[in-house]
Amino acid sequence: MELQIYGRNLEINDQIREHVETKLGQIDRHLPGISTATVELALEPTRSSNDRVVAQVSLHVGGTLLRAQQRAANTKAAINSVAKALDQQINRYKSHAYRSERNRRHSRGADERLEDSYIPGGVAEDGAIAGTALADAKSIDGEIVRVKEFVMDPTSVEEAAVQMQFLGHSFYMFLDSESNKHCVLYLRGDGNYGLIQPKS
Repeated sequence: MELQIYGRNLEINDQIREHVETKLGQIDRHLPGISTATVELALEPTRSSNDRVVAQVSLHVGGTLLRAQQRAANTKAAINSVAKALDQQINRYKSHAYRSERNRRHSRGADERLEDSYIPGGVAEDGAIAGTALADAKSIDGEIVRVKEFVMDPTSVEEAAVQMQFLGHSFYMFLDSESNKHCVLYLRGDGNYGLIQPKS
């Protein structure tokens, strides 16, 4: 597992690095197959001192991205909290992977001519949608303070919905494997999903 640790407004010393490596080492044993783990630690000015340290961890597992973010009063507590949140995501991920594999085996047993069409979900990042064009940046309130770029692997709408649930987001941008179009899946107020796609 390749580990990348970044700090914003705080120094990543040996003690912090060692604590991160210990926590992620436990996760790596719980979920083999993690290719890259990215840890971002930030010190942010807040009214409450109990949530001034933000810890965000992103795990790349095959074509799937698992991410958790937590706040705490200090770096160690934030790391502990985000590791606990990741454990919950990993349990959901492993449960989904088990059900998907069981369904694929059942389908092959029922009809050997069916092909295994499972495609892992694409990788997405949080924050602003990369590549979004703003018609007039001067007319918006606030500023763009963070831009994320990411690789989009083709994925189905169903797997995009699963990936969005793993990330805990209300929207998910992906490359549709069927239409080869960039689409946005979003969670509606009624609990169902909406899909935004370019018109042909």
